Amino acid sequence: MTAVNGKRLAMIDPSPELPDDLSIANVELPQKVQQALIAAGLRTVGDVREAPDTKILRIPDLGESSLALLRKTLGLPSSLGVRSDAAPILPKDDHRDR
Repeated sequence: MTAVNGKRLAMIDPSPELPDDLSIANVELPQKVQQALIAAGLRTVGDVREAPDTKILRIPDLGESSLALLRKTLGLPSSLGVRSDAAPILPKDDHRDR
């Protein structure tokens, strides 16, 4: 658990709604999974979401069940269009207001 100014931060339950810039250290994941991700350089929720499955599966101590847990709880990459914040922005139709 991360400490700020001597105070321990509360751990946050993993969910697809978490912001991409949230530190993995603050997400309530199994300790083995959390430590393996951080050791592999995946420090934020966004890092994990955007990492290809093959990269995560190459991380020591992580396997198919860990990958499934991460994809289910943190969500898939925004580039796949599965998270609500990944909805395409449509151009405004300026002619409707005339």
